[in-house]
Amino acid sequence: MLLNISILIVFIYTVLCIMFVQLNRHILTNMTGMVVAMTTGLMSNLTIGVILGMLFAQNLVVSTGISILFCFLIGYLIGRPLSLLAVIEGIGGGIMGGVHGAMLGEMIPKRQWDVMLFIMDAMFIAVTALVIYLIQDRKHREGEPVAAVSSVKENRSTVPAAPVRTSFWMIYIVLPVVILCVAAWMGHSPSAGEPPSSGHEMHSM
Repeated sequence: MLLNISILIVFIYTVLCIMFVQLNRHILTNMTGMVVAMTTGLMSNLTIGVILGMLFAQNLVVSTGISILFCFLIGYLIGRPLSLLAVIEGIGGGIMGGVHGAMLGEMIPKRQWDVMLFIMDAMFIAVTALVIYLIQDRKHREGEPVAAVSSVKENRSTVPAAPVRTSFWMIYIVLPVVILCVAAWMGHSPSAGEPPSSGHEMHSM
């Protein structure tokens, strides 16, 4: 169950990041756009690679090949609204994440899949949240009045960062993590197919 939830989370959050970049492409210039493209491509494909490495266990060629296809697709979609350089950054970071993720998913023992998936999903959610906050912060700074910007330059101080909306981050971070915890717990419950252990198993002599 946790594997299915992980696939759904990666798909939804990657689409959200691509849409958010598309809507705010006018403020994502130069270094900011490249950081967003590289980070999103890297984290998305790292998590996808781990999932594919688990789905295609014992077949690293297939999991790596499919990961690379996702690398090109996500890198292109995330970088296309920005620039050709952002596309290359997204693809390059995605290939690195996808290949390493496939190897990592292949190496993890099956009994530890849930733990690794939970770690990867939590890290993926946290990093994509930071990417969205970075875009929101740039949008906030671009919206500052000209007078305020000029006074900031004179006083050599910095523009205040974008406010953090508690309701948004609760939905974006806390709710998915709670869902992951529930999925992990249900995956280890007796209803998942594992009979409860009494702690007094008989051992053959």
